Amino acid sequence: MNPLMISGAQVMDELGRFSPRTVTVTADGNFGGPDSPVVDAAQTVDARGLWLIPGVYDCHCHITWSDFHEDERAAKSEPQRAQETAAALKATLDCGVTSLRDAGGAGADLKAAVASGALPGPRLQVAVDMIGAEQAGSPEAMRVAVEAALGKGAQWIKLMGTGGVSGSHAAALASTLSESEIRTAVEVASTAGARVMIHTWGGDSVYWAIEHGVTSIEHGIYMTEAQIAAAAGAGMTLVPTLTIYQLVRDLAAQGALGGVALDRLTDAVAAHGLVIVRAREVGLRLCVGSDYGVAEQHGTNLREIGALMRAGLPSCEALLAATINGARLLADPSGGRVAPGFRADAVLLSADPADPETFDDRGHVAAVFQAGKLVYRRPSMPEPQAA
Repeated sequence: MNPLMISGAQVMDELGRFSPRTVTVTADGNFGGPDSPVVDAAQTVDARGLWLIPGVYDCHCHITWSDFHEDERAAKSEPQRAQETAAALKATLDCGVTSLRDAGGAGADLKAAVASGALPGPRLQVAVDMIGAEQAGSPEAMRVAVEAALGKGAQWIKLMGTGGVSGSHAAALASTLSESEIRTAVEVASTAGARVMIHTWGGDSVYWAIEHGVTSIEHGIYMTEAQIAAAAGAGMTLVPTLTIYQLVRDLAAQGALGGVALDRLTDAVAAHGLVIVRAREVGLRLCVGSDYGVAEQHGTNLREIGALMRAGLPSCEALLAATINGARLLADPSGGRVAPGFRADAVLLSADPADPETFDDRGHVAAVFQAGKLVYRRPSMPEPQAA
């Protein structure tokens, strides 16, 4: 790969702040240091008037889904699903997501196809299966389910600790798994070097996840102040998914989504925002998660950064949630920063990232780099020029 020099941009630092500096990318796809041979760069990217942030981590997505309901996905042919998955991967990469944790659906084969370059997309970590009451039911059944997921190449074990948008408030907080099942899942996963993520809206499953070493809480909409503080003390990560619930609420309000109660969604959206504020107050680490699983959503993942800002995070903290915190959750020590020696994943934005509206419009993504390679360039963005 030819080295690059990116000049003229406002560049994000490790605190989420911006200042003008020249960034170099070495031939091995990493960011160069101050002594890198800038004059020998084979290509120069003119980034005047743009902002450069690290590549974004989407830590909760369903990249192989293109329909909301499972029966709609199952009715499609395998070639059609493969085509839609390839389109979703490319759209997600083109919007600036260079690393992604799939929360159920994607398998080791898809991860390998992306890693080999056969399919353009964010580098993947996969959970493969989603394990809930139907798959478990006892500690021994949980052990079998976790081992089956690990056998398929799962790096994360995805537990379904509560219900979701359908049903009553009480049902949404009732744990669908027992404490012993959650403990067993963590023990089996840990032995294999995998980690556990748990879908939960709140209730006992949150306490059990904290107690037994689950790595990340997904959604956490009705977590109490005590639970948020305990999760922070345990060094856990919360992956809120604000935008998807807002989108689902809007669909329900339009009558376009059956089986979902509008009042439940309206309440959940409001509660979700409050959790963000409380998490920030006690230092519970936050990451970005889209939870996208519909074709038209893939490629709009950066909306979640703006949603975090609107929920009360300062822009610098929302950007860190999308970058450094994501790298930490996915145990990716080479990513998440525009700094010497880090992998050159980066996004050039044409509007101020301190403004949440910047992330509402995918047109503000001017260019995307993955391991130093220019993988997306907006048509109006000048091509790199030979030095």
